[in-house]
Amino acid sequence: MENERRNLKLSGAGIANGGFYNEVKLSGGCKINGDIDCNFMKTSGACNVKGNITSKQLLTSGSFSETGNIDTEIFKSSGSSKIDGNLKGDEVTISGSGSVYGDIKVSKLNISGGFKTDGKISGGEIKLSGGVKIEKDCECDKFFSKGSFNIGGTLNADEINITIYDYCSAEEIVGQNIDIRYSSDISSSIFHIIKDMLSSSSNSLTAQTIEGDNIYLEHTTAKIVRGNKITIGDNCNIDKIEYKDDLDITGNSKIGSKTQI
Repeated sequence: MENERRNLKLSGAGIANGGFYNEVKLSGGCKINGDIDCNFMKTSGACNVKGNITSKQLLTSGSFSETGNIDTEIFKSSGSSKIDGNLKGDEVTISGSGSVYGDIKVSKLNISGGFKTDGKISGGEIKLSGGVKIEKDCECDKFFSKGSFNIGGTLNADEINITIYDYCSAEEIVGQNIDIRYSSDISSSIFHIIKDMLSSSSNSLTAQTIEGDNIYLEHTTAKIVRGNKITIGDNCNIDKIEYKDDLDITGNSKIGSKTQI
């Protein structure tokens, strides 16, 4: 019963079993063996859970590792987090360094710092900054990115807004409205100059195929760009463009063939 849930509090080198709890608070080098079902969970320090976590709110800081799945309404992680399973949540915020070895399913996802998942991401609104690697597909309603990302599969979203600060890549990019722009932030200009000296692929986006209704591209390399209304800005390298209504090439880009379909 809900009113029979007890609280669990561990500090230092504490060890406890899983179970049904109201509040779980862990600090120091704590370990939990077994599944946890709780209303609220907070960890700090080096904490490890071997089992699934079901909660309404999960807050982690320091070094957090989980061997199992997480199903929560709110998940906020700062520091270092490692989840050896799937992550499901309504609002998920991950800052610092993080990794998820399974799939991620969220309503809202905000990632900053260095992050990696071996699975796929699906959700409503996804915001990325820093360096993010997604091994499989990323599917959502709205996708916003500032920084660097690598998507091994398809990026599919109704609204895609990408600001390029570093190298970005995806196998395919599919959306209704796609806007990809190079960052002209003065504060990062020195960073850009150094990166350009080190690598010719810096500060650009690469994809095999980009397809959407309304497309605007800068600093993008692609084999095929296909859409209704397409605008090509500076520093693009595109082998083939297929457009239905309008094609506007305004920059110094290199374009192969152009076909109205």
